[in-house]
Amino acid sequence: MAKTLDRSLKNSMYKRLPTLKGLQAFEAAYEFNSYTEAARTLNVQQPAISYQIRKLEEDLGVRLFAKANGRLVPTPHADTLFETLSRAFDSVREIAQRIRETHARPTTTIATYPGIATYWLTPRVAMLSEQLGTTTRIVTLVNDVALFREKPDCWIVFGTGQWQGLEARMLLREEVCPVASPAIADRLQTNVGESLPADISIIEQEDPENRWLTWNDWQKRSLEKHNLNGRRITVNDHGLALHMAMSGAGVTLGWVAVIQDLLDGGSLVRISDQSVESEAGYWLVGRPGFSETQVGRTIYRSLVEP
Repeated sequence: MAKTLDRSLKNSMYKRLPTLKGLQAFEAAYEFNSYTEAARTLNVQQPAISYQIRKLEEDLGVRLFAKANGRLVPTPHADTLFETLSRAFDSVREIAQRIRETHARPTTTIATYPGIATYWLTPRVAMLSEQLGTTTRIVTLVNDVALFREKPDCWIVFGTGQWQGLEARMLLREEVCPVASPAIADRLQTNVGESLPADISIIEQEDPENRWLTWNDWQKRSLEKHNLNGRRITVNDHGLALHMAMSGAGVTLGWVAVIQDLLDGGSLVRISDQSVESEAGYWLVGRPGFSETQVGRTIYRSLVEP
């Protein structure tokens, strides 16, 4: 019984909506103050516009236009209807155009981590899209399991280059150094070899699989012997660690190639000349044969060339 009532209400709502042809004829006639110009715009005969306007007026029970000196003059009811209708039609036109453009222009999708997408890939997207001749869509997820559930054209992931059933080409080798905001870097100039000030934290990234270089690795391999026994903040994403460092929350390890633009722009400052490297890094990963495709060659060339 309830479903029958719902269907009845929906049918009633649809019946109360004016016809699309009537609304289109009204919009054009209102904008041009002329049935003839409206007919020309909609590519129909003038009597068709007159008919649709008359049926719309009968449906609404009001006059929409009067005539004065041979010209159409909208009534107050017409002004009210046009104000709402034009906004609605403009929204529909905009959405329709977006859909057309999306359908007409192919899309290349790259899946990677938020940090490298934000601070390394983003500045290269415009040039990449231009060279590909497609829209570039970036999908970001924190861990590899989630990334590889996606079905992009390719991935940019961290590792040693071995992913079963996939091929990989090195983009950026792992090289890390400690960085901080300019204000904190200035403060630390007077604390070399000493403990960090109590209000400055060590920001580190979670690494349950022991894949990347950590603060302990940097401490062991670098020539400098900073005391890293201060308070720590742990995050699950390199991008978040960099953002916190730039905001003055503490010091973090940054992948040098990823943050070079931030270093050049002064958003981050190296607090040590010492960096450490490994055989791991960020790789462009694709399905077998991807690197030999036009898309694969273009993406790799665009990302590795300056």
